[in-house]
Amino acid sequence: MTTPSAGTIYGLTDPRTGEVRYVGQTTKPIEVRLAGHLAAPAPLVRGWIEELAVEGRRPEIAPIREHVPTGELDLAEREEIALHAISGALLNVASNAVGNARRRKASREEAKRREAEEKAMDLSWRQASWRLVADQVRAATGGPIPPSDIPARRIPEAVWETYQSYREAGDWLTRHSSGGYLLVPGVGLTAAEDSPEAQEGQEIRRLRQRCAGGLEDFMRSFSRSFSAVDDGERYGDGIFGRGDDAYKVAFADPSHMARYLGLIPWAARSLDSWVALADAAGIDSRDAEFAEWVSSDSDTRAAVKLFQDAGTPGYLGRRYDRWDTEIATFVLALGAAHIPGFVVPELLRSDLRDRLTKVAKDRQATSEMCNLLQAIDPKALDTVYGRDRLAIADVELGLPVGLAAQVIAKVFGTDHRDPDSEIGKLLQRNAGVFRTPAVPGYADWSGIHIPAMRSAVACFCAAGLFDGADDDLLEAVIERSKRTWMPGGWGLQALEEFERNLQAKRAA
Repeated sequence: MTTPSAGTIYGLTDPRTGEVRYVGQTTKPIEVRLAGHLAAPAPLVRGWIEELAVEGRRPEIAPIREHVPTGELDLAEREEIALHAISGALLNVASNAVGNARRRKASREEAKRREAEEKAMDLSWRQASWRLVADQVRAATGGPIPPSDIPARRIPEAVWETYQSYREAGDWLTRHSSGGYLLVPGVGLTAAEDSPEAQEGQEIRRLRQRCAGGLEDFMRSFSRSFSAVDDGERYGDGIFGRGDDAYKVAFADPSHMARYLGLIPWAARSLDSWVALADAAGIDSRDAEFAEWVSSDSDTRAAVKLFQDAGTPGYLGRRYDRWDTEIATFVLALGAAHIPGFVVPELLRSDLRDRLTKVAKDRQATSEMCNLLQAIDPKALDTVYGRDRLAIADVELGLPVGLAAQVIAKVFGTDHRDPDSEIGKLLQRNAGVFRTPAVPGYADWSGIHIPAMRSAVACFCAAGLFDGADDDLLEAVIERSKRTWMPGGWGLQALEEFERNLQAKRAA
């Protein structure tokens, strides 16, 4: 077989533009080489060929240099690649810095686009899963306990007058200011700092600030009258500062302000679990959909709409943070264990297992929750209570099965033994029978999520979903939750004293 003495440097061109998109070399007829490209194109060339095929076209091939000695083909190819690479359209992998840089950039952008698309799909799927959970809980419980029995406290005259002064000062400054500068009335020019108009504006600003300070103190004092009204609540003011900025809301009259302020503790305590579910399910708690979804009760819907119409930032006052799923997963665990026929979305099974495990570790899991956890994860007992050390001792010491447990029970006794002690846990773990509450009340717990978790439990109690609990216990849990929406005795005394001082200052 004779080795060719010469070859051809060729170019594949785009029939639409005439641009050279690929430079190569061959010692065969260029038509044969074109057939090779079409049959087994390089990865970068393949995309271009497929693009042309959609339009019923195919690459064209033409010689760039002919009769090139075979020993010089590599050099000639590199030279032509460098020459044609200037356009940036060349698909050759080697030596095409400009074209390759563009393609790498396009590839990165496409990867980012696909990643964003996948994240959006994952979010949509997750929200759809949570919507299934939220709708099942809503259907079974009917929504939060309504605020129908919350009294609206009268707003002191001094507070309302201070509020009106605050609003009037704000309106005056809005009319006479532009870009932060005071304007001379009727002229439209910025007032000099020492002009009477500027001095008047500064005085009105100071008046507005004084009013705002007094109103904020009142709002905070009002909110604190609802704090620490429940045994075991040791988490600050309990409603996370919601209400401090309430003076910025446009109230129509004192009764409007009174109703708004009176509902803040209910919103902070009762609605938090529902806002968490809605947030996970993609329902915006500021929209009308939320008010329609969360409850069929007219008082509840009216309360939610009251806050939504006020246009408060965030939800129902100042939110301390965007909702995580701490509360939502707790409600998921309640629903999965206590709502008959509850469907757990596959995507949320790990969330459910983790939450049930945590509730069990807190010793707040009901027997239904423990059974569900055991069904999901047969090794859950080891995770929650540790390994069965008494059974292990039987094996390691060559004892009959159960003897170690009998010895421990005999030595330490079974009567009046604290089940949460180390010995108590060992015996429970060995028997596979654990002390469980009828209701996960978190009675003596404190923490930022605890009030919402208690209110969620109260909703399940009101709906009769805890079969093992007696009526007195269910009623006690409900009333305990409701007490957190009502002002406490000492809190009211402090508020009344604040109102008296405010009235005296106003009179002076």
